[in-house]
Amino acid sequence: MLIGAIIGAIVIIIVIIFVLKNKSDIFENHDKNEREKAGKLGENIVAKRLNEIAKKYDGYLFNEFIFKDRYNENYSTEIDHILITRGGVFVVETKYYTGIIYGKESDKEWVCFKQGNRRNETPKNPLNQNQTHIRCLKRMFVNIPPKMISVVIILRGDISEIESNQLYNLDGATEMIETLTKQNQYSQEFVERIHSQILYIKNNYSISKEEHLKNIRRNHEK
Repeated sequence: MLIGAIIGAIVIIIVIIFVLKNKSDIFENHDKNEREKAGKLGENIVAKRLNEIAKKYDGYLFNEFIFKDRYNENYSTEIDHILITRGGVFVVETKYYTGIIYGKESDKEWVCFKQGNRRNETPKNPLNQNQTHIRCLKRMFVNIPPKMISVVIILRGDISEIESNQLYNLDGATEMIETLTKQNQYSQEFVERIHSQILYIKNNYSISKEEHLKNIRRNHEK
């Protein structure tokens, strides 16, 4: 009887653990899907605004720019937006964060503080992420690459606690880009030349989102 009771208790515990794990996986997958949907929505919102600037000032815009490394095809990079105007080359990372965001430029991770019962998040520092994107893009240029301006746009999230000249909400980023563009620091010939070079990278080194995700998984397993 005692042995049977112990075995029964063990079975019940195993079942409870199994159920709890499945529930945890379901919630985790749900959260992941929601984040992906929100991220895509954010990119579309930013792309629309940047496209208006490109049309207004005879510039060019590349969205979801994914390319493999010139020197190692097992490594690849995804850039949300590249905008070229007479104000410069703007490499834009879009994040659809919510809550109050805390962090420093030097931090590896930031904290998104959620109100209520929602779980706080600790995303990787997007400023570091975008600087990596810029370094990877510069490696792809045959000639000396141009200066590139890092722009990280946070939609919805409160960024008032972070000091950085690379971090903006959508209106702030739009105002900054238009201000620099109106100054005409570069010629239209510069705009056309950089557009041609980035178009060359796209035509010769672009890969699909699926291939990029495979590269990420492969490199994380090393």
